[in-house]
Amino acid sequence: MPIEVRDAVRVALELLDAEGLDKLTVRRLAAELGVQAPALYWHFSNKRALLDRMTDAMVAPVVAGLPPAGGSWLSWLENAATALHAALLDHRDGARVAIGADLTVAFALGEFAERVVEVLHGAGFPLTDATRAAGVLVHFVLGRAVEDQGRPSPAAEAAAIETIPFPLMARGLRERHAAGATVSDDFGYALAILLAGLRATSPAGHRNDAAPDGQAGTCR
Repeated sequence: MPIEVRDAVRVALELLDAEGLDKLTVRRLAAELGVQAPALYWHFSNKRALLDRMTDAMVAPVVAGLPPAGGSWLSWLENAATALHAALLDHRDGARVAIGADLTVAFALGEFAERVVEVLHGAGFPLTDATRAAGVLVHFVLGRAVEDQGRPSPAAEAAAIETIPFPLMARGLRERHAAGATVSDDFGYALAILLAGLRATSPAGHRNDAAPDGQAGTCR
C-alpha cells in the first residue's frame, strides 16, 4: 500500500510528542507505519528531510492564520512571532525539530519569513534590511523556543535559583518566580525588546508606529 507523505508526517509528530526527538528515526517511523524502512527513504532520504516535513506541518497553520499586511506593522510582527512561538511549543521538542530546517522543504517556515519581509518592506525598510530583520526575528523565536522547551518545572526552577552564586540575578529570578512569571510572559518581554530595536532603526517617517501593547515610551 503506497505511503502518503502527509500521513507519515502526522504519525511522526505523534511519535515526537510521545517519545521526543532523540528517539525519533526514520526506521522508528517505518515500524510504527508497519512498513520497511526503504519504503520511507523514498520520501525522506534521512532524518533531516523528515524533520523538514514536520516543520512544514507545524508552521503551515501559523502562516494560514497570518492577516494581510496593513495597520501597525509592529503589532503584526508581535502577533506573528507569538503565533510561531506557540506553534513550536505545541509539540514536544518542536523547536529543535525546526532548527536548521531547509526552507525549500519546510516551505511554511520560509513563507513565514517571506511575509515578515513583506511587512517590513511595506513599513519602509529597504529589502536588504527587511531580509536581515526577518532572519533576526525568526532565529530569535526558534532559539527562544528551544530554551523555553528546556525550562524546568516551577518547583525545579525555584530550587535551581537557590544554587545561583550571583546575588542580584538570584534575587531578580526569585521575584519573577514569586510573581508567577510564565514562559509566555518572559517571551513577550524579550520580544518587546527586539521590536523596540526594530522601531528605533525604522526608516524616517515610520517611527511613530504605535508599539505593541502601548509600549511606545519604551521604544524611543
